Amino acid sequence: MSKKILVIGLDGMTFNFIDPLIDKGRLPTLAQIMKEGIRSPLETIFPPITSAAWTSFITGKNPGKHGIFEFIQRRQGQARETAANASQRSGKALWDIFSEENRPAISTNFPITYPPTPLNGVMISDFMTPRGRRDITQPSSVLAELEAKFGAYKLYMTETYAKDNVDNVLRELDEEIDYKSKVNCHLMRNYDWDFFVTHIWGTDRCQHELWHIFDETHPKHNKEEAKLYKEKIYQYWDTVDKEVANMLEAAGPDTAIFIASDHGFGPAHTYCAFNIWLMEQGFLQLKKDALTRIKKILFSLGITPELAYTVLRNPLLKSIRPSRGVGTQKSKVGLINQLFLSFNDVDWSKTTAFSKGNYGQIFVNLKGRELEGSVSPGEEYEHVRSQIIERLKQIKNPKTGGKLIGTIYKREETFSGEHLPDAPDICFLPDDMSFVSLGNLDFMSNRFMVNSFGNSGTHRLHGVFIARAKELKSNFRLSNAHIIDAAPTILHLANLAVPEDMDGVVLSEIFTEEFLRNHPIRIGKAALRGQVTAAEFSDEESDEVRARLHELGYMG
Repeated sequence: MSKKILVIGLDGMTFNFIDPLIDKGRLPTLAQIMKEGIRSPLETIFPPITSAAWTSFITGKNPGKHGIFEFIQRRQGQARETAANASQRSGKALWDIFSEENRPAISTNFPITYPPTPLNGVMISDFMTPRGRRDITQPSSVLAELEAKFGAYKLYMTETYAKDNVDNVLRELDEEIDYKSKVNCHLMRNYDWDFFVTHIWGTDRCQHELWHIFDETHPKHNKEEAKLYKEKIYQYWDTVDKEVANMLEAAGPDTAIFIASDHGFGPAHTYCAFNIWLMEQGFLQLKKDALTRIKKILFSLGITPELAYTVLRNPLLKSIRPSRGVGTQKSKVGLINQLFLSFNDVDWSKTTAFSKGNYGQIFVNLKGRELEGSVSPGEEYEHVRSQIIERLKQIKNPKTGGKLIGTIYKREETFSGEHLPDAPDICFLPDDMSFVSLGNLDFMSNRFMVNSFGNSGTHRLHGVFIARAKELKSNFRLSNAHIIDAAPTILHLANLAVPEDMDGVVLSEIFTEEFLRNHPIRIGKAALRGQVTAAEFSDEESDEVRARLHELGYMG
């Protein structure tokens, strides 16, 4: 049986991008793993974003059980929101289970792992760590060891797309994969471990920022820009493949390998501001005080965050606009709320619903849950939900004239568990996901639909799941796996019991008949997490994380 298991998370990797490269003879390491092992599309959860999806991957549970729904978490009955962090996660992660079974575990940079928790092994936290914090490793001595050998730890990425900034984006992508690969190889060779999981963020950032360069059908595609950078983007993926090979070599020849992504990717063509739609439909009402009236007039004239973004990105204003990149200037979120229409201008006593969070999330302004709730639980709540759902079904796709929204779920139809009350009341996705629902920035535009003006690539529902081990079939294709199936499958390969409260199932089809015959699936007790001390973030630290996410395009 494979003693060691290595999991490499290549954020956002998608078959529709890597398969054409493999067909051209590129990415030989990934191609070989799939030939010698298994591959499957990996269906993600709702919402299909990094924080929620990777937490489902590592716990085997839906967000209703683990409690991580977004990068920025809403707090019932409070106006302020807080950056998602490890102390908010309910349920044990794979590294907890391995560690408790006296099987050393190492986790590096996996999303929502700050603050890192002590375990039988090593943990290094992720990009959601507030800037300036040095308590990013457990044991704490590991940070000094790594920085003495490799330089300042590269926890963050800051470069964003602009026409004259692509080289800097690509440079940073190369630096991240190089640094993290060296760190991972060092830890593999110098520390005991049975389970090793790492997260590479750059594969996601590359597609968010540069999708339009290699996608000739994208509205933002520029042939001259593509001539300069398309091949360089592919060379970055060659580098990713090479560094995967380096990590496999450091892990050793008998190590079981899993490579997965938290979601897929595709183009972003149109942004949909659902707070605008809710306002047009009468579910969201504005105050009538003098300041809000002035802001609404400016709003009607197009003085919105969309305009500010467009102006600041205009090459003609290069000499006066702030330097690009994240973390080079103070948060603009508070300033945006002061200058433009925001939830500060909403009349909550007359508002029955609002949108918060990306990819189609609507909340009823429910009494007892929201700070200024106006809708009574029970019959009134259900009436508001039904009204909104019926009107969502009537939205037309301007390209085709057909319906825009695909399947629409009530929260209890897609989530379950103790955190169900924290879930959005209505969840939905467009049939055509080049239409992107943005809801974290309260009122980004004065139009419901606008051409995308930030990231040119965005998430899709199916990522990748590939694996190789002597216990697995060779050259085997599974039609579809779910992200919550990863944890129980990995535990079964390790001959550990699958906790009874995991939502996912063991992907038994990928194992050899001999292994299944000799190792029947065992179900164990629930993977409940003990009491965890809440992470103490100052308001300034939460604002800093929020601003960083906003500038990277994750906040709408």
